[in-house]
Amino acid sequence: MSFLARFRELEEQGIDILAILAGDRYIDDVQLEAITQNLGPLGQDYHVDLIELITHERHDPERSRDLWKGICQHKREMEQSLGRKVGVRVAAADYLIHDRQVLDAPRLVSRGLMERLVSQVSRDPLTQLHNRRHLDEILRREIHRVRRYGGRFTVLLVDLDHFKEVNDCHGHVAGDTVLQEVSARLERAVRETDTVGRWGGDEWLLILPETVPEDARVLSRRLRSDVREKAVTLGDSTELSITVSVGIAGYPEGGRTIQDLLGKGSEELRKAKSSGRDAESISLDADIADRQSSREISEVPDHFFDEDESGN
Repeated sequence: MSFLARFRELEEQGIDILAILAGDRYIDDVQLEAITQNLGPLGQDYHVDLIELITHERHDPERSRDLWKGICQHKREMEQSLGRKVGVRVAAADYLIHDRQVLDAPRLVSRGLMERLVSQVSRDPLTQLHNRRHLDEILRREIHRVRRYGGRFTVLLVDLDHFKEVNDCHGHVAGDTVLQEVSARLERAVRETDTVGRWGGDEWLLILPETVPEDARVLSRRLRSDVREKAVTLGDSTELSITVSVGIAGYPEGGRTIQDLLGKGSEELRKAKSSGRDAESISLDADIADRQSSREISEVPDHFFDEDESGN
């Protein structure tokens, strides 16, 4: 297993390995020994994977070591100048955006500029929604919260139907317009406590705290209705009718790790797509599924069962 996989595995367990390695957070000897055993001997890829965890990019070992040293040094100098603690991710955002290998002196920045710097590493530049990197962080925090305090949460994977046809027929500028408009509609539709972000390409991830999958259907249907009922107007006044499909999975029944939970959500999304699109598919545990099936059968009109076997 690579260090990157081990780092992510630790974070899925609620252990912020970056904060520990950078000295933001301290742990006792027993915890340290457990983490050390999990990581194993530190090889040349240690810093490579560590920097990829921060930047989602891979650099050669020497540059990765220099980047990590630079981030840690920059963090210390920022803390000395500001007179307070600075998180490693904030220091990394400030340092990496300017890509400075040698720091002559710490650079003090205003709160507004710091917020913009952090935004650049947490927001998708096209839609201004949370990007995948930040969604990963929110998922880790949500899993940690539920494991510690109890409760549940649900994720929705939302995908544009026939998006390739939009790009092929109208061009990528039109595709960007569609992505921006649908993103705005999704953001308006969610609750203040929910999170919506661009997972990648034409796919979004929604995180709904304290929500069970069957209740998330209410939001899913509203989302699909909001997208379907109003065409997207392009720059040349062309109107495009757009629909989305949704896969729904809940924690913990859909999976106890980020990978498993999103894998279940992706599986449900594929089912929604294969059913004809502009649809949703939901992952339910066995007991809920049985109750749901019984309820749906009880709601079918009696005359439905009078049809012959051919369905005519």
